[in-house]
Amino acid sequence: MGDIVRQGAVAFVAEVLARGGRAEPIPGQRDVRVRGADGSERVVRVCSTASDPWLARRRDGIPAADGGGVSHWVFVDLAPEVPAFYVVDADDIEGGIEEEVALWLADRPGRTPTGSHPIQRSNVVHGQDNWDLLGLDVVKDPRHDATPVPAAAVRVERPAAPAVTDPETDDERLAVVADIGGYRVQGRLDQASGTLEITRGPMEGRRFPDAAAAAQALATFFDDPETVPDADAFWRSEILR
Repeated sequence: MGDIVRQGAVAFVAEVLARGGRAEPIPGQRDVRVRGADGSERVVRVCSTASDPWLARRRDGIPAADGGGVSHWVFVDLAPEVPAFYVVDADDIEGGIEEEVALWLADRPGRTPTGSHPIQRSNVVHGQDNWDLLGLDVVKDPRHDATPVPAAAVRVERPAAPAVTDPETDDERLAVVADIGGYRVQGRLDQASGTLEITRGPMEGRRFPDAAAAAQALATFFDDPETVPDADAFWRSEILR
């Protein structure tokens, strides 16, 4: 995750420079201080992904929680050969997170708003290349002193899909699922060895020695202290009931 965050910030800073602005990442934060081509200044939160969705934090929906002064969010998609950018007003994003987290909290009293919160592409697609919101040039000007970013430094390849026509029939391992952090995670459990592979969702492609280890890894990934990494309760399947 850390590498994706870094690459997204590098790509965003390069894009700002190419559009006549200046950008300075704020140390220790997800935010970048941006000076537009028109001289305006603002703080922008950068959220990056190499595949849908983006991951914000549940606490981003709490007013003034880790977001003082942030005027806009920029969602960076590193999957294409040329990164794509979506610029959205912070009030829209944080208000949406607040509403969804409120429903999540109400669903199970006693929860705390920690861990990750998914941002779907449908929530940000309207902001693609809205550079004018940041006071930047809509069209790149080659005269601007932009620092080029090598494609290899910002491009993140999606893993190639396995060459299996029908995994439901070709994979003899037991299919299991679990819900965490707003995601449904799918996996395959080898009943002979006990190993579990995550086949869809966060940490896709990772293999674990047993179902409990996979549950613990996901709870750590989502920073979700409420999830008890107990295989019997976490993964849903007939064999684990």
